[in-house]
Amino acid sequence: MRSNASNDPSSDGAAASPRAVSPRGGRPAHSLESTSGSGPEWNPDSNPVSLSISELAHRCQVSTRSLRYYEEQGLLLPSRNAVGHRRYQAKDADCVGFIQRLYGVGLPSDLIRTVVQEWKLPDSAPRVEALLRTRHAELSREAEELHAKLTGLEAVLNAVTDNS
Repeated sequence: MRSNASNDPSSDGAAASPRAVSPRGGRPAHSLESTSGSGPEWNPDSNPVSLSISELAHRCQVSTRSLRYYEEQGLLLPSRNAVGHRRYQAKDADCVGFIQRLYGVGLPSDLIRTVVQEWKLPDSAPRVEALLRTRHAELSREAEELHAKLTGLEAVLNAVTDNS
């Protein structure tokens, strides 16, 4: 079985969309713009278009397995048609891009779920920012700890090579 620290199933051969995606369209307080440029925005109020799971997967360049995983994680909530098939709205494509961007920066599934659920609520930017800043601080501490370990290992390596 494949190991993936972020639990993102999109590494099963489907290419992650490199687009910059923000969860709210055109709202500066909620802007999550990428340094690589602009892209589609996740606008929950966009015109609904019914898409099948394969159509959404194709549009987002992800596998249907990824979309099912996102549903299992509570990140996407498709409706069902009369025969029980998943139906997605056009806005879900932008949401998938946002989810993939969060996975791409190394966030775990549980934090992504919290961020996506919070983001859908009114006036969520301060809460989402606090969640992401907390994660940033955690990763910064981990990076400092790793740097200290690397420095210690370099000292040991130098001692070993000096004695040979």
